[in-house]
Amino acid sequence: MIVLILLLAFFPIRIATALGADRVKLALPAKSMGYLPLFIAVHRGFFQDEAIEIEIPIMLPQLAHNALLSGEVDYHGVADSALRLAARGAPLKVIFFSASRPNYFLMAKPQIRSVGELRGKYLGMARFGDTVELATRIVLNREGLDPQKDAIPIMIGLPTTRVAALVAGSVDATIAVPPDNVLLRQKGFRELLFVGDAVEFPSNGFATTNQRLSEQRELTKRLVRALYRGLIFARERPDESVQIIEREWKVDSAVARDCYASFTKSFSLDGSAKPD
Repeated sequence: MIVLILLLAFFPIRIATALGADRVKLALPAKSMGYLPLFIAVHRGFFQDEAIEIEIPIMLPQLAHNALLSGEVDYHGVADSALRLAARGAPLKVIFFSASRPNYFLMAKPQIRSVGELRGKYLGMARFGDTVELATRIVLNREGLDPQKDAIPIMIGLPTTRVAALVAGSVDATIAVPPDNVLLRQKGFRELLFVGDAVEFPSNGFATTNQRLSEQRELTKRLVRALYRGLIFARERPDESVQIIEREWKVDSAVARDCYASFTKSFSLDGSAKPD
């Protein structure tokens, strides 16, 4: 069950007081541009406005789940798998989504011109059963390929490792996210499709435990309010958002603008799980 604690921007903003800010640890599986609203909220001081001092450790998804359940972190950005765990009884709730659809791009070697040409080819995957694999299977099915028989999945892991494998020729195609899809295009690799055109499920979301939601509800509201402001800023102020992409991910202006254009395909309207 998805719980969305969404407070609109006109609600009063809490300013940090002499009592000090609340420290919050929010783990991410990678420093992905899919979490742009979060990083905008950091750069624009939206968390500071809410009296939140935020720390963003990077953890593999399973480690992030374990850390969340043990109380080592307060929130994490692995909402898609948190939903699957919650369906099996884990005490987790999703509180916000940055994207209404996965911001994934199927990238391939230059000589591969269509998804149909992936028959018999090696596909770089993160791990069996994760969101990337699920999305890839749906895309292949839509194009008439049987993921079990017509392609050869290779479990590689992190996005940077999958991209390196594609560049090295170890795999024929893989899912990439910004800025990797943009940088691969610049090197001549082919973007076969935007996966969000074939798959609609919310992505780049944040989750917490039922206990924290119950005991720290006001803090969670403030966190979501900062994320919401970051999302609206990203949607409505593209030039300034591009500048934040340049600074945070250390890419040039052209790459940042191309990445931002990729995001416009998937931005959530209001942080909820509903389609855009």
